[in-house]
Amino acid sequence: MENMVIQGLDEILEGMQKLKDQYNRLELRNQELESEYSILKVEAEQYIQENILLKKEVEEKAIELEKPILVPTEQPQTVDIEALKLEQKQKNAQIQLQLDGFVEEIDQCIQIIQTKE
Repeated sequence: MENMVIQGLDEILEGMQKLKDQYNRLELRNQELESEYSILKVEAEQYIQENILLKKEVEEKAIELEKPILVPTEQPQTVDIEALKLEQKQKNAQIQLQLDGFVEEIDQCIQIIQTKE
């Protein structure tokens, strides 16, 4: 009987030793993973910083490309603005003439339809 108790205790001790060994392996693996994680965190931060720099460069280039090239003239923008205003007025006048013509044609069509009724 005493033998069986000792044998049971030995099995329990063996199981405890296996659990302790597995725990130690898991602890080592956890430390390795934490180390890898911190390295990956640093790399991710570097990529984020690079991404921010690249975005800034792209934005600066886009702004640079959007800037108009200024040609030195005696009256830099006054002439251009006045010319644009005049051109727009002429276009507006042409459109108004076309609209007046359309309105006249529509009035004539309405009169024709009313006379047929």
